[in-house]
Amino acid sequence: MRVLISTVLFFLFQVVCCFGQEKEIENHFKNVKTSRLFMLGTFHFANPGLDSYKPKHTVDIFSEKRQKELDSLLMVIEHYAPTKIAVEWPAHRQSKLDSLYTAYLKGEFELKSNEVFQIGFRLAKRLKHTKIYAIDAPARGFKTGLTDEEHRKKKEAYIAAAGKEALARELALNKAYYSLYDHGDRLKASTSLLKYFRIMNHPAVVQNSHGHYLIGNFKMGNPEKKEYYGADQAIWWYSRNLRIFQNILRLNEPGKDKVFVLIGAGHLPILNFLARSSVDFRCTSLEAQIQR
Repeated sequence: MRVLISTVLFFLFQVVCCFGQEKEIENHFKNVKTSRLFMLGTFHFANPGLDSYKPKHTVDIFSEKRQKELDSLLMVIEHYAPTKIAVEWPAHRQSKLDSLYTAYLKGEFELKSNEVFQIGFRLAKRLKHTKIYAIDAPARGFKTGLTDEEHRKKKEAYIAAAGKEALARELALNKAYYSLYDHGDRLKASTSLLKYFRIMNHPAVVQNSHGHYLIGNFKMGNPEKKEYYGADQAIWWYSRNLRIFQNILRLNEPGKDKVFVLIGAGHLPILNFLARSSVDFRCTSLEAQIQR
């Protein structure tokens, strides 16, 4: 009994301490102006086939059924009432995005199946926005100075050094991820858009999706020689997301905006971390908007 009481008291002490730290942080930033941010992870309606997993199932977004489902999704986002809408479109091609959206408002551009158009453009028109913001950015990798042949030999050396048991484990993990992608691909074709978006944006799904970047090649390296081959090769993905988040920060007017970001779901693990760490934003989610 005494042990139980001590455990409960310790737990309460931890809660009080944590609560106290949260209040302390709030006090230091109480005068900082912040904006609302709603980031929605999406799949590519017209998949360009650039990812390692190649979808086997398609969604006819122009069918009557899917258009009704799309309208339900748009209504949820519309209720959030964003002041600015940002989409996965190269930021250096903002002028092209501007011209297409202007043409759409004039009835001179027929929307294609791309989610930028089907969600971004349609939502912006409903809310009478005059502009949509492009936030995508090119990645920057780590320059090793190695030739393709040298890269191949280095990877082969790491694979050989890992041993059969470690290699078998990494291959099994890779297979498990592809099996999960296949499950999601089939689910995409058999469930409603809103339900599928809720699944894609579920915290557990978002967190798990990043794990594929952290197996296999990522583990290659030799710290004794200050060599971090795998981590260095993965830098491109992190640099791209850091640049995307910088673009989101740049379009925001702290304390004035409610920003909505439509982005490929694979970007969410990094972008969510950055957004929740940023003093410029207070984050919301699809689930939170549905529950309102």
